[in-house]
Amino acid sequence: MTGLHLLLLLITFAGFTCLALAMPRHSKHLLQRSLSPQATCLAKITGWALLGVALILAAMQWRFSIGSVTWFGWLSLAGVALVFALPRWPWQPVKPQRPAQKNAAGKKRIPLTAEPAPASPAKIVVAMAVIALPLTVFAWQLACTGQKPLPRDDALASQIGPWTFVIAEKEQQAPEILALDVPLKQFVIRFCERCQGEIRQAFLKVREPRSTTTAGNAFFGRGEEKTVQIAIPVAATLADGLWLTVEGNDGSFHHQPLSIERLSPSLANFIKERL
Repeated sequence: MTGLHLLLLLITFAGFTCLALAMPRHSKHLLQRSLSPQATCLAKITGWALLGVALILAAMQWRFSIGSVTWFGWLSLAGVALVFALPRWPWQPVKPQRPAQKNAAGKKRIPLTAEPAPASPAKIVVAMAVIALPLTVFAWQLACTGQKPLPRDDALASQIGPWTFVIAEKEQQAPEILALDVPLKQFVIRFCERCQGEIRQAFLKVREPRSTTTAGNAFFGRGEEKTVQIAIPVAATLADGLWLTVEGNDGSFHHQPLSIERLSPSLANFIKERL
């Protein structure tokens, strides 16, 4: 995960650098010469393409909702890094010196326009703090945001009836015990794009359902990913398993057992400790 964040930062920084080279002022600053029209066009296309690649990588890893926010965050950081890197480039453009003028008496006259005074260290520190604060908050939120369940390596891909699906525990931790000392555990599922139009409802529970009316709790959600929260019985064992029940639009029901140890090691450890 850290490698991907570093890759996004490098790609966005390279993209901004290419866009800077496409500007005559910055190309003189970076290369001490202006690029040809063909090279300028190529640098502009390359810069936008690199930023697009970074967005695609972020969206593939975290979906577009979180991926776009992550992309904007690294865009900001790469832009600030380039802004601070330009003044420290090995060569700097030389400003032409204005010749001293003489007055009527033949004495040199000091120009009325003087060079601006350099910013004080305190102002520089304040400016850097103002820029770094939102980036620090973004990095902290990004570090606290865990990977979405279904792209994780522990997600289980399988098939029930004619439909394929991917299922995973929402949080990789022991069940949450709320009121009445009932342990609750959440799971997330996503069916294939074609399957969603053919499925009426999906259910999940511990132990094999005895009938369609005891299929368990229903998955809910508006998007492709559905979530369910199930109660863990006091006398549950690993042999009971998790049972997925899917009802098709044609009224058919399909049942499939899922290994607790494979799908949720945290739940398996919780059950072992209670036995």
